[in-house]
Amino acid sequence: MYQQGAPLTADLSVAVYLYQPGDGGLDRVAILLANHMARRGMKVELWMARTQGVSAHLIDPRVPVRRVAALRGQRRLSMIGQYPALSAMVRRHRPDILYSAGNQSNMLVALACAGTQTRSVARISNPIIRPRQRVMAAWARLKRFRAITRLSDLTIVMGEHDRALLAPSGTVRLLPRPTVTPAMEKARALRRPREADAPFALLMVGRMVAQKDHATALDALGRLSHIDWRLTIAGEGPLRAALERQAHALGIADRVDFAGYVRDPERLAGLMGQADLLLQPSRWEGLCATLIEALACGAHVVATDSTPNIRPVLAAAGQHPPVPVGDAAALARAIERTLARPAAPALLDAAVREHGAGRALDAYLDAFAALVRRPVPALSPSPALP
Repeated sequence: MYQQGAPLTADLSVAVYLYQPGDGGLDRVAILLANHMARRGMKVELWMARTQGVSAHLIDPRVPVRRVAALRGQRRLSMIGQYPALSAMVRRHRPDILYSAGNQSNMLVALACAGTQTRSVARISNPIIRPRQRVMAAWARLKRFRAITRLSDLTIVMGEHDRALLAPSGTVRLLPRPTVTPAMEKARALRRPREADAPFALLMVGRMVAQKDHATALDALGRLSHIDWRLTIAGEGPLRAALERQAHALGIADRVDFAGYVRDPERLAGLMGQADLLLQPSRWEGLCATLIEALACGAHVVATDSTPNIRPVLAAAGQHPPVPVGDAAALARAIERTLARPAAPALLDAAVREHGAGRALDAYLDAFAALVRRPVPALSPSPALP
């Protein structure tokens, strides 16, 4: 399913652009990639506008960090303002590859590499077309993504749907998401069968923002008072107070534990290893790391149809098909059915095997090596420089 490339090379030099070490999936993937290269003795650096953040402690001390000069203010505008500094860094340090951590930085990275020998690698971290998006908005978003794909030397996608949308516009490769860590494999090995009289352990992981739509999941659980369940929510965000009020209004506050942001990856894997079911009610996602992580830890998953990319994973793992976004009644039915008829554990493991972190990260490096070995096209001046 996933594409393999040329053998690895120790001579490859990569700069990983990450705006800041935040609490999102793209932040973790960027840091994992840099750490993986450093452990392999390869040349890698992290280039960041903000060097402080909740996942900064995950950066391997062997990874050099360079700060990209940036204006203060809103993130998207700050990124636009980074172009001169990032372009100058590319020309000064001349990495073979400049890798963009996700959607918001793909254009910036492509422009910074234009007119140089450095190859730009974009990564699609959220869906190209979002569920329920208006026709004109979806058309404009697709046009923008295709334009960035034409500017980039390589675009990495996480699903066949995204590859089909972008392949006519440039070089696109479908690669596994580097997600399943040794800590998750350990959590799976330590799982114990649920005791018959114990409440079902439910889990949600993610920032408390509109995209993750915790509110729909709480509404769904409010319909399942006849089932003995307990929910842990791992995450922080601006909607926490509203969600706490909602839990009280639904009469389920005593069943919900707002655990806050879980900083330690081993502790998070432990929570997944203890969970019977992960709820993933997002409005949109790219592939959804937590879904893969939960399956790797042996937890079942009920998810909304936040991206076509999750459908093959859920089917391979024998999980309930994704339910419509924002439909609390459908989510409640899916939760009840999954708890009553869980899939065989072997299916869960097989469905996410390709997403083992080491194997998937090596696939990224293979793709980088193949890209560097391609003949360099005739250089043209950067479209953003005189």
